[in-house]
Amino acid sequence: MKQIRIAMIMGCSLLVAALAASAESPVHLNNRLRLGFDDNVYQAGTATLIDGTTVHHRKTDSFRVLEELELLVNMNQPRTYLGLRYRPSFIWYSDRDEDSTDFLNDLDLNFTHNFTPNLQLALSDTLRASQLPELQEDNYIVRGMDDNYYNSAIATLAISLRPETRLDISGRYITLIYDSDSDAKKNGDYYSLVGGATLRQQLASRTTLMGDFRYQTVVYNEADAAHNRDSDSVFGGLGIEQTVSSKLTASLRSGVEQRMYDSDQYDDNTAPYVDLSLTFLPSPATRITAATSYSIYESDIANYLSQDRTYVSLSLAHDFTAKLSFYISGAYSLNQYENDYSLNPRFGDYDENSYLVSTRLAYRVNRINWVEIGYQYVKLDSDVPGRENYDRNRADIGWKIQLF
Repeated sequence: MKQIRIAMIMGCSLLVAALAASAESPVHLNNRLRLGFDDNVYQAGTATLIDGTTVHHRKTDSFRVLEELELLVNMNQPRTYLGLRYRPSFIWYSDRDEDSTDFLNDLDLNFTHNFTPNLQLALSDTLRASQLPELQEDNYIVRGMDDNYYNSAIATLAISLRPETRLDISGRYITLIYDSDSDAKKNGDYYSLVGGATLRQQLASRTTLMGDFRYQTVVYNEADAAHNRDSDSVFGGLGIEQTVSSKLTASLRSGVEQRMYDSDQYDDNTAPYVDLSLTFLPSPATRITAATSYSIYESDIANYLSQDRTYVSLSLAHDFTAKLSFYISGAYSLNQYENDYSLNPRFGDYDENSYLVSTRLAYRVNRINWVEIGYQYVKLDSDVPGRENYDRNRADIGWKIQLF
């Protein structure tokens, strides 16, 4: 893991040095310094054990200091685009005895190249290196409360068969790796390979129909035989993208997934999936986005082969003036675990609810300086035995400067 971290930082540093030397640099480097308060640094709360007894842990609050660099690269060439956002963050807590610091890494990379007007290659990579995450903000996934690395790499080849018809052929590699000292590593590490194709047909200037097919395999490479959750899945469905008006766009995809487990003791799991998103622009200064989805998902709990996941999110961004901006978002996730897909017969049907509210106000003092105020609330409410239920409030005030 240390080698991954060092290689990533060195690669980004070399990229900065090379690009920043040009006359018109596409590279920008921002620095954020935040002072804040966290009322539950250990994510402590109440847990009900399998025998019905209840365990309660007291909250610990803490003052924290967050130092974050943000590297942005935006290169536009006639046939090629490269976009990069890399954020290493260092956090210090005043009252977290076991480990008073966190070092986090977030990396988002997008690359596209047009070989011809009818042939395009797109590559993207998302890396998250988290410490004690439990509730991760990206798509609001619940992870085991231990240090882990998550990476998702996607390659898509877009072929224009006709002016109104396009075929996208894509492959994806996903991996989740826990720290070597983590209790979650043995049955939590996994990798997934996904391959598929999407046929897109534009019916009118505002309507596009899609047909989707995907095949996925998931392998828990560290798990023992008693926790074998390996599976293969087949997805098939249809979708539509609609520009309702100049202010409203919508996308809907739905279909059926069949998940086949490696263990012969369990029947195949067949369920619908749906993904809906809306973007509304009531004015040039306001943007509202909403999304909801339902699907079979990888289980973070080692006693279950998978989970049914419902996700809903809503966000609002608004510029009061050219200098004053406001952002607020909310997300809700329902994870449902079924006894039919439990590796332990003592574990029955359980629900797990996750909540997130986040807001931020930013004021641009001048061309390179901003002042920011933020607040975040998270809550985990779970029926699963041993899972700790808790809520957490975090608030901060900070200064952002564009270094170049």
